Amino acid sequence: MIKNKFMIRIQKQNENIKKYSSISNSISIARFMVFIGIILLTYIIIKINYKSIYVIIDFILAILFICLIIYHNIIKDKLNFSKEIININNRYLARIDGNWIDFNDIGEEFINKEHKYSFDLDIVGKKSLFQFVNIANTWNGRRTLARDLLETRYNKTEIYLRQEAIKELSSKLDFCQELEYLGSKHKKELLDPENLIKYAESKEIMIKSQRVRELIHFLPIIVIPLSVAIIIFKMKRIYILIPLLILLQFLLWMIRFSTMNNILKPVGTFKRNLETYMDILKLLEKENFESKKLNSIKEILFNGEYSSILAIKELDKITERINLRYNNALIYLVFNGLFLWDYECVFLLENWKNKYGLEVKKWIEAIGEVESLISLSVLMQIDEGVSFPTIDNSNLRISGEALGHPLISNNERVLNNIKIDDSILIITGSNMSGKTTFLRTIGINLVLAYSGGPVYASKMLCPILEIFTSMRVTDDLKNGISTFYAELLRIKDIINYANKNNNIIFLIDEIFRGTNSKDRILGAKNVIGNLNKLGVVGAITTHDLELCILDKYNRIKNYHFSEQYKDNKIHFDYKIKQGKSTSTNAKYLMESVGIEILDD
Repeated sequence: MIKNKFMIRIQKQNENIKKYSSISNSISIARFMVFIGIILLTYIIIKINYKSIYVIIDFILAILFICLIIYHNIIKDKLNFSKEIININNRYLARIDGNWIDFNDIGEEFINKEHKYSFDLDIVGKKSLFQFVNIANTWNGRRTLARDLLETRYNKTEIYLRQEAIKELSSKLDFCQELEYLGSKHKKELLDPENLIKYAESKEIMIKSQRVRELIHFLPIIVIPLSVAIIIFKMKRIYILIPLLILLQFLLWMIRFSTMNNILKPVGTFKRNLETYMDILKLLEKENFESKKLNSIKEILFNGEYSSILAIKELDKITERINLRYNNALIYLVFNGLFLWDYECVFLLENWKNKYGLEVKKWIEAIGEVESLISLSVLMQIDEGVSFPTIDNSNLRISGEALGHPLISNNERVLNNIKIDDSILIITGSNMSGKTTFLRTIGINLVLAYSGGPVYASKMLCPILEIFTSMRVTDDLKNGISTFYAELLRIKDIINYANKNNNIIFLIDEIFRGTNSKDRILGAKNVIGNLNKLGVVGAITTHDLELCILDKYNRIKNYHFSEQYKDNKIHFDYKIKQGKSTSTNAKYLMESVGIEILDD
């Protein structure tokens, strides 16, 4: 049973939680006892009887107390890890059971109702493919996954490389879950790294003169020892020189404070990003891969002197220095007066970006790409009915066996075969019979195929096509656009693109539903005729059986969905069949909701 691997992991982590909780409680008791011992022994030393042995024991107890704190933090980390791994596995189970629609990350910022297929196929947003598969937590990981699902941007070779990588990742569930955990630790604090990347790639330096930079760098090295020497040797006549030198440095700092603040403040806020990148990079570095795609990503990340781990570690140390400004304002002022602290931070940053700057974007994008690939591998973890499609660009042929919709739960999903062989399908059928879901099933599986991911089919073949849909068309009262006119504009976009390139597939649901039957049939016939003439492939659903006569053209085929009536109830099998529909159910549905039929 496919759930077992997740339940086994949950059970294992529950056992770890019991073990670590017991250890944590024992450490807490030990810490308390050691602390009491330190207090009592210190009291004895100070108030009752000073002995060297007491001091030594007290010192040992203090070291033991510190060690217990460190060990306690390690155990807490292990507890947090086990708890989050349980949550991660429960999310996998929720995907299998169809309870995933409450996942928090829906990719809301990627919603675009004008996109050529996203809104109609539920790619991002509530109850979307993004919400279903996403395990990415970094900004670039989420953005990369959304882009992989929203853009047809990979060629056949790249798709196959991604398939190979996703297949390998599906065999490394523990690795994938650990990476998801590392990304989620500080998810709420992670920032869009665009400003960090922009700074890293910029060629600007604050002080261009090398002599001035050296002067500022060496000034504290002269001032501090000189001040110490004046005090030690009690050179009272030049005591005044000490505050004057410090004031000089302070003024020097104030002159450039605004410029330095604009540089340091944005970089300093990326502390959590850097910690997350570092954790993920360490995990990636020690993992061995066989697929070319994953190894090429590792080559980008760990390439000799430009190793991402070394660079991020250096930058993390610099940000720790920068963040002194947020820890204690008084110390921050003193450090700038004595050491020109902000100048040193800027110089360190400039040296860092001079060495690594042009690599940063590639590293962050590489981490995001791994997160996207793992997200797509989720489908292989939760369903045994998925497979990788064959990409064949030699003709306009799409075929699929046992094709299902990924967002419908396993116990409700109905599988259909599909064959669009350089043809246009006109799909008729009663209300609620499955026409719209079938169009979405075709579209969303093509989206998965073009991202390099697995599809919900036992077998699928397709060329790389641009996907266009017209399904959830709505009016725009603000701009005076009716539903019918909005659909016309949508279909015009399809025809305009097809005039330039016929490598597209269109999926149009209930064509021209927003107008009267005469205009709808006339309009639909002309649209289908134009698309047929342009040699594109696609499918249209309609209630207008009059459109079925268009099968007189070789490229146009009729298919339908049907229903059965038994014991005064309507039953749908949601199976597509050849030919046009021969039944309707509007009258029955009206009666079922209590509307009296006055004119039959």
